[in-house]
Order: sequence, then structure tokens, then C-alpha cells
Amino acid sequence: MKGKAVIFFMIVGLIATFSGCAGNKVYLMDLRYIPEKKAPPTSHVVGICPFEDARKEKGKETIGIRHRSRKTVDLLKLEGISLSESVTQAVKDYFVERGFEITDCNGWDQSAEGLDRLPKDLFLVVAGKINSFKVEVRSGIAVTDTQYSVRIDAFIGQIEKRKMLTRSIESEPKTKKMGFDLEEVKAKLNSILTEVIQRLFEGKY
Repeated sequence: MKGKAVIFFMIVGLIATFSGCAGNKVYLMDLRYIPEKKAPPTSHVVGICPFEDARKEKGKETIGIRHRSRKTVDLLKLEGISLSESVTQAVKDYFVERGFEITDCNGWDQSAEGLDRLPKDLFLVVAGKINSFKVEVRSGIAVTDTQYSVRIDAFIGQIEKRKMLTRSIESEPKTKKMGFDLEEVKAKLNSILTEVIQRLFEGKY
């Protein structure tokens, strides 16, 4: 039994060594809301403003890095769409799942007073700010440590009440697994995004 274990770790070590010798890589990511059970449609309309990408990182298309051996660093980048567009679409998908009609809304200054200047047929208007959205992966010989960090602020305008609410949700889970699985990282990141959006808006309308 011990011999099999030694052989297994030797194979893992060889794979890691050859992986570490490869040059820098770019992994393409797609972000999306994970739908659950769709609610019956309502007549309420939600105006959704673009969620601002307020991260301090210079490369806005990059949402993560993977550290490998020999100081090799791979990048995790968004595929064909910005982070702002991805998160905004995920918020739209959330409200559609809840049965709301949605419409684009760009004219709100995120104040209670600004609600008076919006169309009267809106039930809610939402906007937001993405303060943190990143993945940091450290791949060792056999084990990979992954740190996720997502923090989003939401501004929720209740039209009839002329009231504005602000919420901030942060999620920073860590995982430790054998090897590196890009599809697993994508699935986890989408799960975190879905959870954060649900916590931002659940019970606030």
C-alpha cells in the first residue's frame, strides 16, 4: 500500500514539474448568475443601472492570478465582456428569476432625491459598485490553495416610498484541493457571485 502511495506522489510531482516548466498562461473565465426555481411573473418593473467596477487593480479584464513553481504566474481573465457588464447581467438575471420585468436605467444618481426624476412606472431601481472581485491560486507540488474575494455594494431605490437603501456584502472563502481544476474555479466563483447577489437583494423589496 505504501509503495502505491509513493508512486502516486511521484506521478503528481512529475506532472507539477512539467506544468511549472510551461510558460505563463491565460485562463478565460465567464461569470454568470446560477438560476434556481423561477418565480411567477409580476407586473413590477425594476430599473437596473450599470454596476461600477471600482477595483483598484490596473488590469480591469484580469480577475485572478495563479502562482506556479519557478515563480510562473498565470492570469485569469474575463472572456469577451467586462466585469461591470457581467455583474450587471447577473443582477438582471436575479430579478428576472424573481418574476420582475427589467429595464436599463442610467439616470439615477443613487440618492433618494434622484428617485423623483425616474419614470413613475418603476417599482425599484438598483445600482451598485464592485469593490473587490478576485481569485488568487497558489499551486504547490500536489496541493492547490485558492482564495476568493468578492465584495459588492448595492444601492436600492424604492420608488413609491421615495426611500434609498445601501447594502454591502463580502465573501472570502478559501479552498485547499489536490491539483488545479479551472472548471472548478469557475463554478465556485459563479456560486459566490450568485450568493452575494441573493444576499444583497433578498427581502429588500
